[in-house]
Amino acid sequence: MKVAAIEHALPSREVGNEELIQRILARANGGIDPAKRVEFESAVRRFFERTGACTRRHRAPGERAYDFGIAAARGALERAGWAPDDVDLLIYVGVGRGCIEPATAHVFNAGLDLRRAACFDILDACASWLRAFDVARHMLHAGTIRRALILNCEFNFDEYIRWDFRDSGDLARLGAGFTVGEAATATLLEGVDEDEYHVSFRTRSDLHGLCRIPLPNAQQYEAAPETTAQPPLGFYSQAYELNASAIAMLERQFWDDPALAGGRYDLAVGHATSVPSRDGVMRRLKLAPAHVLDTFPRYGNTVSASLPLGLSIAAREGTLERGHLVLMIVGSAGVTTGLCRFRY
Repeated sequence: MKVAAIEHALPSREVGNEELIQRILARANGGIDPAKRVEFESAVRRFFERTGACTRRHRAPGERAYDFGIAAARGALERAGWAPDDVDLLIYVGVGRGCIEPATAHVFNAGLDLRRAACFDILDACASWLRAFDVARHMLHAGTIRRALILNCEFNFDEYIRWDFRDSGDLARLGAGFTVGEAATATLLEGVDEDEYHVSFRTRSDLHGLCRIPLPNAQQYEAAPETTAQPPLGFYSQAYELNASAIAMLERQFWDDPALAGGRYDLAVGHATSVPSRDGVMRRLKLAPAHVLDTFPRYGNTVSASLPLGLSIAAREGTLERGHLVLMIVGSAGVTTGLCRFRY
């Protein structure tokens, strides 16, 4: 499988930590005990310092997710020299979407005038793009399609982030949302003979409660609903526990797999939710910092867009070149972990 082209589109507004800190403090004033406001502000500032987040992109007034998805896809098609009729399959991936049904892929299939393309969605939180990458590879390898487009629009900040802090302890479940950045990416794939592709996924579904965006009827689908009651359509993450579990899983997964552990990688691209979690993965997998690209400090946690955003930026900046052996790394809600090697 060959990555024929990859593009990204970002909202225009760059948001720094101080802006978010001030917004959190202003929104929390009604819910925080006045005697604890100084303590709360100190805790918020320590949280941002620990994560290593610097900036992220959020939509400016009037900017819409749909427009960024279309722009990324059209940019990729132009770069590859493909016409809309060259695409056989569109897979839309990720958390960002406008409805539960039909598949969000249909909206973009119509908007891009992909008249020959079948389409569907894949949702596996931050691992969604890598899941689709593997599904598309199998379909290309089988010859059922010739060319595919993977598209995502991760625009989730205003929709799912919660501001209802009562004390500094709430940072453990709500704080991770304030590292979220927004991005759209489009990846074009075509079938070619190759023998270096290798992917590995693992899951620990007993930890599925560590990161959630519940629907209004979530308790109908819980074994013990009284233990997981949360207001619907809000982002909740026990980030420390999630990261610790994912890093331990990735370490075992990598070293237990000779095809992954034996690679001499020109570039490693990871999905990170903090700088310490990134550094933990690099240390456990013994990856040289010079060969690792992480978009988190500049763009925040862009959910399923993290891996393709990293590839797109690396290609633009010249750190990713044709022939490079690439390792992609993701830890995701679920808990799902994924590792993939491929020749770019």
